[in-house]
Amino acid sequence: MKSFGIDHLQEIEISQLWCSTLRGDRESFQKLMEATYDLMFQFGHKFSRDRELIKDSIQDVFLEILEKRTRLSSDIPPKPYLLASLRRRLHRLEQRQRWMVPGDTETTGFEIEFSSEHYLILSEEAGNIARQMTSLMNELPERQKEVVYLRFFQNLDRDEIADLMRIRPQSVSNLLQAAFKWLRTQWKPVISLLLTSFLC
Repeated sequence: MKSFGIDHLQEIEISQLWCSTLRGDRESFQKLMEATYDLMFQFGHKFSRDRELIKDSIQDVFLEILEKRTRLSSDIPPKPYLLASLRRRLHRLEQRQRWMVPGDTETTGFEIEFSSEHYLILSEEAGNIARQMTSLMNELPERQKEVVYLRFFQNLDRDEIADLMRIRPQSVSNLLQAAFKWLRTQWKPVISLLLTSFLC
């Protein structure tokens, strides 16, 4: 299955860095941050336009790992754990800002986008299809959009998505099914091409 996130070799390396970090290896901790920072920033940007808030939240996630490392398990999949931690932190901060300054907080919905690097590796025709599909996906309800992103752009499995979003695995399946049912009614040729590429 094609993934637009971290590839398989990187995921193995990140898992190794995660285990070493939990054992107290400072160099591994630094490399873990470097290896996952861009992914976390891109993911955080889907919940907030505030770049500094995202950066601060990522730093807080890693500081929390340092504080909790003796209580964290090396069996925890690091990528879902990092994304879930960032997501929860951003949601808490957003709720706090809304409470402190009602009606004065600029928020954004979950947005799916391809980076410029994704477009470079696609043919012009495929790029047009990708842009049109992205536009369609951004019309989905927020939770359906997030599930599609995590499943197909970050290649997380159903249980990992359920843990990240704090919902039941069956709810993940239901959200995906509803998303693709709507997408098929909007543009059958494009969704067929997209599914074919994901299953290659």
